[in-house]
Amino acid sequence: MSARDAAKIPKRIESIKFGLLDPNEIRKMSSVEIKTADTYKDDGHAYKQGLMDPKMGVIDPGIRCETCGNKHEECPSHFGHIALELPVLHIGFTNLIKASLKSTCNTCSKILLHGSAETHPLDPEKSEQDFYRDRVHDIMIKHGVGSREFKTIIKDIEKECAKKSRTICMHCGSEQGKIMLDKPSTFKEKKADKGEHKLNARDIREWLERIPDEHLIFLGMNKDSSRPEWTIMKVLPVPPITVRPSITLDSGDRSEDDLTHKLVDVLRINQRLRENRDAGAPQLIVEDLWELLQYHCTTYFDNQTSGIPPARHRSGRPLKTLAQRLKGKEGRFRSNLSGKRVNFCARTVISPDPNLGINEVGVPEKTAKELTVPIRVTSRNREQLRQMVLRGPDVHPGVNYIMRGDHFRVRITDKTKYIWSGFRCLNPECDCGSEDEPYTGYRPDLNEVLHAPNFLPGLELKRQMRRNAIGDLEEEWAVDLEATLSNLKGEDVKGQSLKDDDPKAIIHNRWKWEHSNPNEYFPDHLEVSCPHCGSPEIEDEYGGTYSSEIEDRLSTLDREGNPKPGVIVERHLIDGDVAIFNRQPSLHRMSMMVHEIRVMEGKTFRFNLADCTPYNADFDGDEMNLHVIQSEEARAEAKILMRVQEHIISPRYGGSVIGGIHDHISGAYLLTHGNRILPKNLVLEVLGAIGWIGDLPEEVQNNGTVGYRGTDVLSLIVPGGFNLQYTSRSGDQVNVTSGKVSGTIDKRGIGAEDGRLLDAVVQTHGSDAGAEFLNRMTKMTIAICTAMGFTTGIDDEDLPLKAKERITEINAEASAEVDEELAKYGKDGRRYESRPGRTPLETLEENILGILDKGKADSGEVAKDHLGSDNPAVLMAVSGARGSMDNLAMMAGSIGQPKVRGKRLERGYQDRVLPHFPRGVKGAKEKGFVSSSFKRGLEPTEFFMLSISGRESLVDTAVRTSKSGYMQRRLINAMDDLKVSDDGMNSVRNTAKRIIQFEYGEDGIDPARSRKGSPFNVSQVLDDALGGEN
Repeated sequence: MSARDAAKIPKRIESIKFGLLDPNEIRKMSSVEIKTADTYKDDGHAYKQGLMDPKMGVIDPGIRCETCGNKHEECPSHFGHIALELPVLHIGFTNLIKASLKSTCNTCSKILLHGSAETHPLDPEKSEQDFYRDRVHDIMIKHGVGSREFKTIIKDIEKECAKKSRTICMHCGSEQGKIMLDKPSTFKEKKADKGEHKLNARDIREWLERIPDEHLIFLGMNKDSSRPEWTIMKVLPVPPITVRPSITLDSGDRSEDDLTHKLVDVLRINQRLRENRDAGAPQLIVEDLWELLQYHCTTYFDNQTSGIPPARHRSGRPLKTLAQRLKGKEGRFRSNLSGKRVNFCARTVISPDPNLGINEVGVPEKTAKELTVPIRVTSRNREQLRQMVLRGPDVHPGVNYIMRGDHFRVRITDKTKYIWSGFRCLNPECDCGSEDEPYTGYRPDLNEVLHAPNFLPGLELKRQMRRNAIGDLEEEWAVDLEATLSNLKGEDVKGQSLKDDDPKAIIHNRWKWEHSNPNEYFPDHLEVSCPHCGSPEIEDEYGGTYSSEIEDRLSTLDREGNPKPGVIVERHLIDGDVAIFNRQPSLHRMSMMVHEIRVMEGKTFRFNLADCTPYNADFDGDEMNLHVIQSEEARAEAKILMRVQEHIISPRYGGSVIGGIHDHISGAYLLTHGNRILPKNLVLEVLGAIGWIGDLPEEVQNNGTVGYRGTDVLSLIVPGGFNLQYTSRSGDQVNVTSGKVSGTIDKRGIGAEDGRLLDAVVQTHGSDAGAEFLNRMTKMTIAICTAMGFTTGIDDEDLPLKAKERITEINAEASAEVDEELAKYGKDGRRYESRPGRTPLETLEENILGILDKGKADSGEVAKDHLGSDNPAVLMAVSGARGSMDNLAMMAGSIGQPKVRGKRLERGYQDRVLPHFPRGVKGAKEKGFVSSSFKRGLEPTEFFMLSISGRESLVDTAVRTSKSGYMQRRLINAMDDLKVSDDGMNSVRNTAKRIIQFEYGEDGIDPARSRKGSPFNVSQVLDDALGGEN
């Protein structure tokens, strides 16, 4: 067999084993020894035995590999190697080298453990080596070589061998020194009575070569596959060209990969080292070149090694070498293997739509035409899918592909859609004709659109004009799609049903007959004949006659009438399909939920605002992903486990994570606060928005106007069956009894992560009732805000002149108090009374902060008093919809003292924050007190001071995000082998079947099904048992 043919044989991987490469193995694996640092000649061809030698594979089309003879699509690519003049350490194995040197004798290289009898701690007939060998074998069997226990026992052996009591080898009597590693790769040995002795790579290799095979187990190595001296490299493998391809720039120059740049450095230093040794250069020069070779080999493997400067490109950019390509978020494992791009997935910007249900997602029609769902044709869905196939890929809902019975995937086009939605005549003489033999059938008009032997009963044709190749208009036959689809539905163009014997509706009527008379033959008026040849009578060998057969391409029966699997149709997304909706970062399970599709106009994904909290989404440009589920089993599982309504209650704290936000809370507050009575016409408008068809609440009279109480209107959508009492944010007592609501409903009632009423509905009536309540509540509250014209603007923060003057006075008084406090402190603070555990200066700063915070609070109270409870901005803050009264006080009153780490501003220039303040002055203004409001605007110094504290929050957010992400990653890695066992107790076990928890979570309670962490609500149980409030 030739090398070219051998390279094409598909390989099945039996197992993967990680280990060290033998230098001889590297040479065998290599297709060429690299000797020159040059890459390409002036004529564009690669140098022989250069870094781009064609024996290592090819990247240019049309050129064949000189090793296997294949082109670049088929060549698996091949390694080369560089023979190093002097050995160098592999930077990735410095810890293994150090452990090997510390655990073995510097003369005989045997392990520093007793090998004679009577040294075993327990068995006098065995040795200390037997004791540790048995322990290592036991751990390998129980836990495996990758376990924490295996690393611990190897570390224990290293510590035992490095004890001071073992400074004399028990095998040869040699004195042992202390092994030290100067990062990154310099080893030294220090003996008691002598100085430090540097160990070069050649010394270390000779030391490690002498270690007996039977002692390798104490170093954590397998003697059958690895040797410790292989960590000291004499041969450097060169990766194939496909791993480090060069690119041709617009100028015609070639740009080489970072790995090639590093290999060029290695080759050049290796060549200089060889030349100097051959010329008998001084040892000092040779050692300098040797260290330089070690540096280039180290940065070739890992260019972020601590203790040495990284190798850089001419532009100053650090080179991405082997370790940087593999590790981290953008490395091969996490980016290319774990996280791959996927099919049947879409990503676009999100936008809100309050008219959608919480379990729905609006998908643009353009996206719905690209994403497909594979559906197998059955006798029930056949006609629906036939209409979709007839629409083709460009009209929604249509079909993009069909998977035939032989698993061949056929793309549906404007021509093939008529073929695959119709029938085929099996008469061998039914032919569409050719240039030599003209068409002989009965329907030349049909043959122009749908060539014989293909046809579709009920297909309507029309005449249309089109331009020919020379630009002239000419008339041709085309399909009337709307009329044909009406015929397939058994209707006329006005939507009226056609008669049962109407030939236009024959396909629809045949389908109805199949379902009502499953085991009977079709009557004569439902028999289909070919319009091209008329399905002529054929005489059989016995003299009988029968009509030539026809075949329905979407049929689920074969020609003998036996059942067969229908073809698989890859249709467009339609309303009611389910898909996984995801926003990254996916920090908890509610970041991925299943929504029902609603195909809509536009270009963005749309969903209900109540879903924002679990996704942590807002609409300032966020993008989200939609994954279309491809198998029936996965769709069924997703509907059970991942629907939005199944995740209203969070597993983190047992409360609702999906609920009202912003306008929902404002609307509920407007509806229920202060025993509000709403006009009848406004209530009818609101109830119309939610599609209410039940009874109306009790009418009440208000100043001669008929209306309804807001709480009664809200009670219409609250299910009964539970009692609830709590205090709202505004201090009202809220009571819900048998579906009747009294009190103010705000964020504490229906808000996400805080909705008591929402929790009670879901936990009492289940997730579907909870979703229905959420859908109606969100529509009702949005409708209230719209009908009442609720809005807010910048003029809502306007204060009267009297209030502004009072705030100015308060700020002046606060600054004066600060000056008085500074006067008490004096120059050195010796007479200043300090608090216990505080210095006088710390006490001064705390007192000043207290004065300034009180001044800000007082100005805030002035702003609150003058803004009024009917102010829309105040209403939003009080209800919990958005913001707080502190925010309003800063907008209308005074911002106060910016802080960094809880203190006044200190850093800046010497003894002052900004250069135009006097040195050493600690007054309110000098330390950043902002007396202005956001509404009035900030002075330049105030803006600068405020931006300092603002920057702290930004930095803090970035740091917390990265730290929490890394912590979660470590927790997941630590617990990835744990699972809940189905053993009656729901115990948590690891892969070795060891019990970690006897009961899941120590209490066996699923928080998502709990009552705020408790297994059940005692009050609710007593109410149900006793029949009322307890």
